[in-house]
Amino acid sequence: MEKVYGATGRQDGLYKIGRNKWELIFGFGKDSEQEQTGWNYRQRFSSKPSLDEIKAIITAQIEADYAEKLMAGFEWNGKRVEYSEERKSDFTGLITGLQGGLFQLPLTMNLSDTALVLHEFTSIEEVGEVAAGICAHKTAVTNAKWQEKSSINWESEIWNGAQQ
Repeated sequence: MEKVYGATGRQDGLYKIGRNKWELIFGFGKDSEQEQTGWNYRQRFSSKPSLDEIKAIITAQIEADYAEKLMAGFEWNGKRVEYSEERKSDFTGLITGLQGGLFQLPLTMNLSDTALVLHEFTSIEEVGEVAAGICAHKTAVTNAKWQEKSSINWESEIWNGAQQ
């Protein structure tokens, strides 16, 4: 789906916009809270899509949006911590290693996969804060994703293209 700017709110639905043109509109967002208008996702079709096609397109967009929020949405100590299962495992292993005497502090780690975001950890509490923050962030993002998915009423007539 493509972001189209200028929206003032949600306009979810399938719209017939011509003899052989249909437009699926979903969601609403703003790039910053200061903006007066925002965007909707849109996708055009040359024939009426089935409800299964609509579900697949919207679900894929929700998955992509929340994958981005998961990866880039956590900040700790003024630094962006990128989420990955590997990073989560690294911090869990680091805590275990510190408790077992396998690692010594201070220890410098990169908190990102896409940029150099180094932090020197000087206490096990700091490591624990990041590990707990990563887990809490994943839980919050996953809950929000499932809440958005479950809030869609697929039985609603807005998905049948009656709007014009």
